[in-house]
Amino acid sequence: MANGTIAFDTLSTSGQISGTAKSVDTDYVVSGSGKVWVNINQSSFSIDDSFNIASAVDESTGTITHNLSSSMVNSEYCVLGYYTPANNNSGSDNFANALTTSSYETRHYENGTQYDVAYRSSAVHGDLA
Repeated sequence: MANGTIAFDTLSTSGQISGTAKSVDTDYVVSGSGKVWVNINQSSFSIDDSFNIASAVDESTGTITHNLSSSMVNSEYCVLGYYTPANNNSGSDNFANALTTSSYETRHYENGTQYDVAYRSSAVHGDLA
């Protein structure tokens, strides 16, 4: 069986979607979709589910390095995150640090102190290399 190339500019549905959104430009799919996502159980330090994550490293309390399976084109991408606060503190903060083309780091703080939390999720938007 030979492998080939399929080229198209628009994806369309056969009508299974209600409303008016029945086609999308492929440029939007390539540029507008998440390139990485991960859900980490930090209590057992295991990756529950992921896309484009090769591994994760527990660097220290509250700090995780996420290693990508496929690199980003540059380190100017956007990292979004969600976490379950360790102590239900309203002074919680989660941010990305040390972005490279092949990895990024997330840190979680509560009231100025780094904490491990039960569940942490992050996603990356940007261009793959």
